[in-house]
Amino acid sequence: MAAPRQLLIGLFPTAKVRAEIVAHRKDWWWPRGSTLSAAERLHLTLCCLADHQGEAEQRLRDTLARVPMPLLELRLDSSGTWPNDISVVRPAAHDGLREFHDSLTGALRQAGFISYAGGWTPHVTIARKSEHAACPGKLPPIHWTAREFRLVRSHRTPPFRHELLDAYPAC
Repeated sequence: MAAPRQLLIGLFPTAKVRAEIVAHRKDWWWPRGSTLSAAERLHLTLCCLADHQGEAEQRLRDTLARVPMPLLELRLDSSGTWPNDISVVRPAAHDGLREFHDSLTGALRQAGFISYAGGWTPHVTIARKSEHAACPGKLPPIHWTAREFRLVRSHRTPPFRHELLDAYPAC
């Protein structure tokens, strides 16, 4: 069973971008048993960590505060279902996003929070248990200006929620 809580570092879309993602998702055909991600929890994960509290959480916050984030002009332009039955919306290739992710994971590794950060594919999860979901075709581009990244505690047992711990604005 998954740990009941974990820390998540991610980009959270604005209300307008969330609404566009949800509108696109409504055009899909979802098989019985699919679980749609709650609109308020839609995000692009940069890193997941074990839950840290107390001094370790403060050290994590201090580490994140030292990672400069550029303003990121993202374009969500593709969607589909992966072989692990997760349906996603993906941004177009973006060097700035990749460089920011590398800087972030490098800082976390140096501070002792992670030892390996390979295999990252930027995406927003829109549904789970979605084998055989039917995507409506090409996603009309959704433009998203990411102006901050957030540290949240993800509660993975009912009531599912994200608890905002801190936000770090773009430089």
